Amino acid sequence: MNPKHNNPTRPKYTAHAPYNFVPLPEKAIPAPENLPGMDQYYDERYSGVIGCKITTRSPVYVRGMAEPDFFAELKEKPVHEMDDKKKRQYARFYSRDDKGLPAIPGSSLRGMIRSIVEVAAFAKMQWVTDAPLFFQALRDLTSLGTYYRNSVMRNAGKGNFVPLVQGGYLVRKRDQWFIRPAQIVQGVTFARILKKKIQKMELQVWREHNRAKEIWVRLGERSYERLGKNVRLEYLCVQEAKNAPAKDFKKALLVTGVDISNNKNMEVVLFPPDSSSELIKVSDEIFWLEQVCYRLEEPGARQDEALKPFQPVFYLLEEGGLVFFGRTIMFPLPYIRTPSGLVPTELSPEASQVKLDIAESIFGFTPRGKNDQRPSLAGRVSFCDALVKPNQDEIWLSKDPIIPEILSEPKPTAFQHYLTQETTPDGALNHYDSPPPHDTVIRGHKFYWHKGPGRLSDIEDDKLKNLQIDSQHTLISPVKPGVEFQSKIYFENLSKIELGAILWALVLPGEKDKEYCHKIGMGKPLGLGSIKIIPKLFLDYRKSRYERLFDERTWHQARRQEMNIEGFIKCFEKYVFGKLCKEERGDVDQLAKTNRIQMFFKLLEWPGPADHSVTGYMTGSKSRKRSVLPDPLHVKPGQE
Repeated sequence: MNPKHNNPTRPKYTAHAPYNFVPLPEKAIPAPENLPGMDQYYDERYSGVIGCKITTRSPVYVRGMAEPDFFAELKEKPVHEMDDKKKRQYARFYSRDDKGLPAIPGSSLRGMIRSIVEVAAFAKMQWVTDAPLFFQALRDLTSLGTYYRNSVMRNAGKGNFVPLVQGGYLVRKRDQWFIRPAQIVQGVTFARILKKKIQKMELQVWREHNRAKEIWVRLGERSYERLGKNVRLEYLCVQEAKNAPAKDFKKALLVTGVDISNNKNMEVVLFPPDSSSELIKVSDEIFWLEQVCYRLEEPGARQDEALKPFQPVFYLLEEGGLVFFGRTIMFPLPYIRTPSGLVPTELSPEASQVKLDIAESIFGFTPRGKNDQRPSLAGRVSFCDALVKPNQDEIWLSKDPIIPEILSEPKPTAFQHYLTQETTPDGALNHYDSPPPHDTVIRGHKFYWHKGPGRLSDIEDDKLKNLQIDSQHTLISPVKPGVEFQSKIYFENLSKIELGAILWALVLPGEKDKEYCHKIGMGKPLGLGSIKIIPKLFLDYRKSRYERLFDERTWHQARRQEMNIEGFIKCFEKYVFGKLCKEERGDVDQLAKTNRIQMFFKLLEWPGPADHSVTGYMTGSKSRKRSVLPDPLHVKPGQE
């Protein structure tokens, strides 16, 4: 069995977030039968169209496409530096006409419905990133902090740690990069200096590296910097500094880093290159990873800050080989495993014993990874854009574009949320590189909570007005709740089970006394994107149509007929439930009552939790403590 998530039992260590997860299935369920050919219609299969009435229950926003000329004119200018006209153009809702009437892209609807089919059909995990993740946890009190400190420092006892990191300089020979170690002075390659000792000092930039400046220093004794309750970092201190040569002063480089918090009180002094030392080879993979890491840590990094020859760097060796390097003494390290590496083999698209699951059979697929030898498969469903229904009253939430609260990207580095946890009281949380027996996997499919109809004041950042935004904010023009759209989904040669899966994802057949809604577009953490879909099924009866082809009065009436949806949904549910293992079924007798699907319905229940404090991001000490996120059925009010 896959590792299971244990919910935290103490409010102090219980997290909350705008999202939660539907856990992974134990195994993927295969598609029911062989696929049909794409060159004919089959009598035993179903073709037709699903008409969809879509009503916004909260404000909804899908960013529109900008013309190439728009980007050509702006070039690399960020949004906050645009003039007001361009800002309004950037903020437009997706539209298909010159009038600017909003539309919901069919591609967005397709992705939303596929993700739900993957949950309901117990499909493989398709869309887990293989991008590298990095961690820097010097002050972290959990197991990750211990892991990081043991990697970059030597524990000298009594809470004292000695850095294992060394300093050096990048060297390029032909197409290969190396590190030239710095000179060793009093057993180390760098020292540290208080910022107040250099505040008014004018220093010369070294070799066009803006963060490296020439300095002359007189060294003192070793000292310690307290980094936390039980962590003290040893360093060689600079007693005095000058901007020109002086007696008893040693030439060095002042290497400055970025101080995001404005709490930094020390900088690093790196000793000159050691020309007699052996060069340390930097592999292409490590060189590439460092640049990826740098741009993640400093999103505003410019191209002129790319790695260059003679650039001061800091590095970590293990058994003579380079582990990693960075631009600060406590640089982030790459995790050995990526999120996709924590997907169980039975659910991996390229390794699963299930060659084809229901979602793949309906929507199609392309091979994923070098081990996936399957040929590409075209889908048999087509989603049209959802067009706004005509003759509605004012549809916009606001006359002018609004500035929402800061919208950030998902952060899978928050392993206490994204990975299953044992929630041990000693802070031994599972992270991406947790050693056995701390087995962990990704939590599952991520969905956002609904937050009710929402108001402009719930979304807008009231500190910024009149389109005057900064680099962290954006502009949006959402439609208001109650706006109706219409769309169609065309399908060909679906089995009854496959058609039932699509209809299940549209109807969301949970408990009869409760309502469920979908989520689409931007701003989901703020409560945007809630929509209600009401589908109608129309089947094509091609044989009947062609039998009446020469009857001019009635031939067209036999082409398409509205059908009841319920039978198709029940057929799908019966098939999936019959394939579940004993652990997945539990003691229930139908799919909708299984624990996993109950969690899914809880997440999509409208209007969502009445206490919005359990659906917001954490701040302060709770965030720093890496509190654990409970499953959707155990999110309770009063967890703040």
